[in-house]
Amino acid sequence: MKKLLTLFCVALLAACTYSENSFNFIPSRNKLFIIWQTDQIFYYDEALNGEFLSSSKVVSENKIEKGKVLITQTDAEMVSTHMYRADYYTTESVKPTQNGVMDSAYSPLRIRKNGTYTAFGEVTHEGQTYMLVRVGKTNDILLVKGDGSIYEHIGRIVDGRLAVLSAMFYLEPEDLKMVPVVSTRVENSKDKSGFSLTYDGLENDGNDIVFTLNENGTSEKLRFSVCDERIRIRDMDIDIFDVSEKKIEYMIR
Repeated sequence: MKKLLTLFCVALLAACTYSENSFNFIPSRNKLFIIWQTDQIFYYDEALNGEFLSSSKVVSENKIEKGKVLITQTDAEMVSTHMYRADYYTTESVKPTQNGVMDSAYSPLRIRKNGTYTAFGEVTHEGQTYMLVRVGKTNDILLVKGDGSIYEHIGRIVDGRLAVLSAMFYLEPEDLKMVPVVSTRVENSKDKSGFSLTYDGLENDGNDIVFTLNENGTSEKLRFSVCDERIRIRDMDIDIFDVSEKKIEYMIR
């Protein structure tokens, strides 16, 4: 009986030793253990070189002035309305306020004031949201709060998730911060909906008033008699006061 107990203890100790050295003694159990002790990462889009799509909105640009006497030159727009999607791409980085070091018995991490550190994702750890910043080409990950303060533990990526190391790091100098820097660029969609109305002048020996209606990528020539005092285009009633080869005077009702 004692021999059996001894063998059981030896086997148990061996299993513990393999587990501590990341040996896949029971792979499915190790996987569950890794997920349990790590945090899910919201990764910024690596395909966009660190950028991520932060928001999108539909933009409407309307040039329609009703109830006013207007004058428009030939080949210029009288009315236009366009609708398109604007995508906002954001890059988040942090800028150290001074040179410093995060030191521990584990290993020191040096932070350079003239360096710019791009955040590659975010994580919520113990109820606090942090930007994740890689230090140089190492596997060490800094956790930076929104106010620029640095978490006293560093992280590592394990199976695409963040594992926070138990080792405590001490920041020198203590008032060193990594100030968040956010830059955003806007990209407008090429496909636009809407229409525009352009005054083209007079034709047919000055007897026709000519317009061009551009709508959703198609163009249509519109002709009216020079004697018309009011014309209707789409849902607009337009009073014509004066026309010439160079300009048109009108009011949109």
